[in-house]
Amino acid sequence: MKIRSVTLDDLDEVMYLERKVFKENAFSKKLMESLISSDTFFLKIEHTSKKYSLVGFIIALQDREDQVNIINFLIDPKYQNKGYGTLLFKETLSLLHKLKGIRKIVLNVQVSNSRAITLYEKFNFRKNPREIKNYYQSGESAFFMELNLDSS
Repeated sequence: MKIRSVTLDDLDEVMYLERKVFKENAFSKKLMESLISSDTFFLKIEHTSKKYSLVGFIIALQDREDQVNIINFLIDPKYQNKGYGTLLFKETLSLLHKLKGIRKIVLNVQVSNSRAITLYEKFNFRKNPREIKNYYQSGESAFFMELNLDSS
């Protein structure tokens, strides 16, 4: 496994996986292209033994001076429950911890995505029990989760 930055050369593979996993909630190709082209924190994990096939990716934006928002994180379903998500998330958090002035990392997660919630809680993210109704295009609600770096 290898973790590295996503480039525009990865766009088609990223979009294929994005649509496969998130279906109607998927980001648009135009948005993904913009995120890759900007200074967005956009990492991928890939198999090195299979000509760098994409396993998953994560996107984080610094949306406030003291805060980073993880706006997208996914692992191909065929690679889930094998530790790849944990590996990518751990590496991402390690890099985000090094950013100067960042005191909090936040994210939203589908209320039905218990696997993701469990992963985030494993890394000390705390869930606001109040749901954000109709957060996703599909109409599903989300939980807001946050990690306070001052206490982690």
